[in-house]
Amino acid sequence: MISSTNIKVKIQKMLKPLAEAFDTVGVTPDILTVMGFFLSLISALLIYRRMFAIAGFVFLFAGACDVLDGILARVKGRITKVGAFMDSFFDRYADFFPLAAFVVLAVEEKDTTMAILGLLSIMGSFATSYAKARAESLGVECKVGLIERPERFFIILFTLFTGFVDSMLLFLALFSNFTAFQRFFYTIKALRSES
Repeated sequence: MISSTNIKVKIQKMLKPLAEAFDTVGVTPDILTVMGFFLSLISALLIYRRMFAIAGFVFLFAGACDVLDGILARVKGRITKVGAFMDSFFDRYADFFPLAAFVVLAVEEKDTTMAILGLLSIMGSFATSYAKARAESLGVECKVGLIERPERFFIILFTLFTGFVDSMLLFLALFSNFTAFQRFFYTIKALRSES
C-alpha cells in the first residue's frame, strides 16, 4: 500500500535537482516561501475571475515552491527557526486564498450553499493546522488525520482542472473538519494519559 509519506518522499527526491538549480542562481528557501505566497494569491484572483485552468497551473507552481523551500533548506543545511516560522506563517495564507476566492465567487452569484461550504472548508483547514500546532506546543506529537495539507492541495488542484467546485467544497467542508476533530480527540486522549 502506498502511503502519503512515501509519495511525499518520492516527490522530494524528484524535485531535489530543481531545488539545487535554484540555489545555483541565488534563490534562497525564504524567497521560495514568499513566491509560493504570492502565487497562491494570484491563483485566488484567477479563481475569482473564473479562470480555473490558469489558476490551476499557478496554484501548482505555488505548491511546488512550498515543497522546494523545504528541500532546498535541508539540502543546503539552511534549516532555521526563522525559516520554519515563515513557512508555517505563509502556509496559512496560502491555504486561505483559494478557498476564500470560492466563497467570494459564491456570494457574488448568490449561491448560499456554496458560500457556507467554503467557509466551513476554511474553518476545517485552519482548525486542522491549529490542532497540530497547539498539541505539539503541549508536547503531543499530532500527525493523525484523514485530510492534511498535502491532500487539501491536491483536492483543490483537481477541482481547478475539472471544475467540480460544489463537490470539492462539500468534501472539504466535511472531511477537513472531521480531521480537525480527529486531532482534537487524539490530543485530549494523549494529554489525559499523561496526567
